[in-house]
Amino acid sequence: MSAMSSSESEPGALERQAQAWWVRLHSGGATRADADAFRQWATHSAAHAQAWRDLMRTWSALDPLLAKEAVGQAPRARAFPWSGVSCTSWSGLSAALHSPGRRAFLGGAVAASVAAGAMVVDPPLGLWPSVGDLMADYRTATGEQRQVALGQDVRVNMNTQTRVNRIGGGERPRGMALLAGEAEVAASGTSDFFVETGGGRLLARAARFNIRHTGPQVCVTCLDGRVTVSVNGEQRSLEAGRQVSYDTAGLREVVRVDLASVDRWRTGLLSFDRMPLSEVVEEINRYRPGKVLLRNEELGRTLVTMQLNLRSVDNALLMIRELYGARMRSFPGGIVMLG
Repeated sequence: MSAMSSSESEPGALERQAQAWWVRLHSGGATRADADAFRQWATHSAAHAQAWRDLMRTWSALDPLLAKEAVGQAPRARAFPWSGVSCTSWSGLSAALHSPGRRAFLGGAVAASVAAGAMVVDPPLGLWPSVGDLMADYRTATGEQRQVALGQDVRVNMNTQTRVNRIGGGERPRGMALLAGEAEVAASGTSDFFVETGGGRLLARAARFNIRHTGPQVCVTCLDGRVTVSVNGEQRSLEAGRQVSYDTAGLREVVRVDLASVDRWRTGLLSFDRMPLSEVVEEINRYRPGKVLLRNEELGRTLVTMQLNLRSVDNALLMIRELYGARMRSFPGGIVMLG
């Protein structure tokens, strides 16, 4: 990972690079080359150094909160083994990584936090990319949307926090795996294209469909053409305007839906119609860097009707505060507590 591994004109690019460095340095397999590359990255500019300091400061501020949020995790001795390393003095980090006992040092640092390994795989509050995120063929960061081409006949519009892998090599992959997130797939070829996600398999030839896999349940909506959904030996066929959901228990019944509400995210808008505030907050967290924590169960049951512009997500929090009397407290790193 070089200092210029992603365009620094993109919003949050340096923050994402700092997060990726944190994951690498805490993986238990950091090498001397990693230490040298990290030093080069962090000293590339004042902005790079500031991105790293901001990440350290965010974790320090969140430590008490995470101790309450973590389930089944023992208290940590110190969240960031590297937090005492300044951006102008690398001797401690470099010496530790260069020494014969480097792995023991790293292992001890990670072991000092019982949850450190889990934080690499499942980052607390989703504050940085997981190992799975970084290893996906295609991924979008929080708030990011992008389009990728899988050969000449398939276009995939990826929504925020989405991970996709190609299946099959060459210029015309046979299919894709939606590891997590939401995507709209447009297939226009003469041969079948399949999508695997959440234990199910979707098959389409000339069709456009939306897939959402943001929790234990997968939701598939046919926007145009025809899509076949198979789960555990069961099968449903969808035409335009039809939707089906499934989980490990199997397929639900096919229902008719308003297509405009399904792919509204493509237009940069989200609408909530009498939705519990707890679910609204979950949706906001998909599009907003940081984390919104709802600390009041009664408030979370409040039914909310509002429209959200994805270009100004924080305005939704202000509306919630004003309309529903929520107390709002902000922390570094985009952390907001509602109560």
